[in-house]
Amino acid sequence: VAVALAFLFSQRHFAAIESDVIAQAVGQASAALTAPLGDLDVKRRDARAALPGIGRAAANVSSFQEYVRKVSVYWPDGRAIYPVGASSAALGVQQAIVNQGFWRGPPFAANGDTLFSVFTPLARPDGTGYQAVLRLDFSTQQLQAQDASETGFVIVVTVGAIALLALSLITLAIFAQRELNRRQRIADTTMLETMTGIATIVDKRDPYTAGHSRRVATYSAALARELGLSAREVTTIEQAALLHDLGKVGIPDAVLLKPGKLDDRERAIIAFHPSIAGEILEPIEAMQAIYPCVLHHHERVDGRGYPRKLRGDAIPFGARVIAVADSYDAMTTDRPYRRALTVEFAREELLRCAGTQLDASCVAAFTRVMDRGQAIPPAPILDPETLARSFGQKTAWTEDPRD
Repeated sequence: VAVALAFLFSQRHFAAIESDVIAQAVGQASAALTAPLGDLDVKRRDARAALPGIGRAAANVSSFQEYVRKVSVYWPDGRAIYPVGASSAALGVQQAIVNQGFWRGPPFAANGDTLFSVFTPLARPDGTGYQAVLRLDFSTQQLQAQDASETGFVIVVTVGAIALLALSLITLAIFAQRELNRRQRIADTTMLETMTGIATIVDKRDPYTAGHSRRVATYSAALARELGLSAREVTTIEQAALLHDLGKVGIPDAVLLKPGKLDDRERAIIAFHPSIAGEILEPIEAMQAIYPCVLHHHERVDGRGYPRKLRGDAIPFGARVIAVADSYDAMTTDRPYRRALTVEFAREELLRCAGTQLDASCVAAFTRVMDRGQAIPPAPILDPETLARSFGQKTAWTEDPRD
């Protein structure tokens, strides 16, 4: 009985290790390829602009995932994108698209090792189909070597369970809980990487807001630490700041990129973006701590914000932190409807808005962050002459719902 149980548990243990390794590697590779795949010309099936970025992402994945021997990317029809000149893989690509998820191919030999391939489709940013299919070749021998180092432990625990049944049940329960916790952490990490990739796509819709989400996250984390928040609270606020503009995926370019003031109808449209983000994040259990900060980052302490017109302490504190960081980055970066303001001017505006639009304690703390040089804005995108033609004279900042 002990030998049979030991064999059964070792097989299941190996299957769990293999499943986790595949999920983690696919998640990392998908996240790493999000940005370079954005350079694909899907209509013309032209990958030349994307190849350097895909190559770097593939090298990084192979370096950090010792089980991955090769990373390949294919068009949805099976033709190779990367590596250039590689053979087509129509069967694996077709099966992955039909399954709308992982498809594992049969084992094959290569360079004295036994490998198997996992295919997974990569969706287009607009959700209208698949732009490419990812293939990862895994080493069976490397996975078995990882399992072999733990097999002895599994056997000892199993044999001990036959003699000490009660102790074994407790041990298995603890092990199962730890395994569930570990898998939950992996799932949370994969989800956050996916959402971060989406936030990057949102930023790239407008060249003037490139890197906006990352900067707001950096400023928000620095402000949260200055306010003495715990490490967990700082992390939650930083992650929420990364996703704070997620709802802009649902805003038309004609409104989001309009080079001028918005009319009442357009302001009403863009005011929906926190609610859109809320609808995306609220059903996701892993995002419950982040969701209120994203939904309410455009509320004002005087109750004149949106979407719920919350006032003062009714606004989640993380949302108040992000509002200060978001306002600062909006003022100190070029936008299609306004050129960047100076750091000194932005400081004055933050202080002026303290207690009405922004939380006064957060503004005071952020000025200390600024004084230590921890909130340095990016260099202007355009040269002064082009800026003058594009934006005209520098004007005072007024809140714009696109900020």
